[in-house]
Amino acid sequence: MKKSYAFIGIQGSGKGTQAVLLAEALEYQHINIGDLLRYNVKNKTLLGAKVQSIIRKGELVPDDLVFEVIENKVSLLSKGVVFDGFPRTINQAEHLLRQFDLLRVFFLDLTEESAIERISARRVCQDCGENYNLNTQPPQIENVCDRCGGKLAIRSDDRPESIHRRFEEFYQQTSPLRYFFESHRLLSVIPAAGTIEEISRQILGLIMV
Repeated sequence: MKKSYAFIGIQGSGKGTQAVLLAEALEYQHINIGDLLRYNVKNKTLLGAKVQSIIRKGELVPDDLVFEVIENKVSLLSKGVVFDGFPRTINQAEHLLRQFDLLRVFFLDLTEESAIERISARRVCQDCGENYNLNTQPPQIENVCDRCGGKLAIRSDDRPESIHRRFEEFYQQTSPLRYFFESHRLLSVIPAAGTIEEISRQILGLIMV
């Protein structure tokens, strides 16, 4: 089984940023479930059609489709995988333990107030999907992507009404994962209010011990 790490935490806690940094440091494959689902919807794949119809109904993407996305994405050549946005339910967590050699789960602990402040500053390129934060990682030219020159915009799920709905989903479904992974002695709680560099050092320090 492939070695893996996973990040959980409230929206805006920095899971994506830290997952990318860890994947780069370990030379692991980084898998962001949300980005993969959006890619399939945007490119009108068969899987994307299924996902879009579910999202339009305001429902969560079922676990079997999430597992299908992961199975199709994991590279046979990768040394390991860093998961971002997965798992989100106990059923997904159990699947992760069955299918991967899970080494550690990092819970990025952040208050709801701080999370909202961060989320409101996030922007994404409408063309290539590159992510920015106006406070910590702004583009060189306002509202223009550094990578491709595309226009930056607020993600639809970063709007106020979507943020509060996602917080509710987190507390109801994802929050219990903290206790699930604690019971398996796989959880490390990382205070997420610090700088990107400070948090990354803490994570790497725990791995290198």
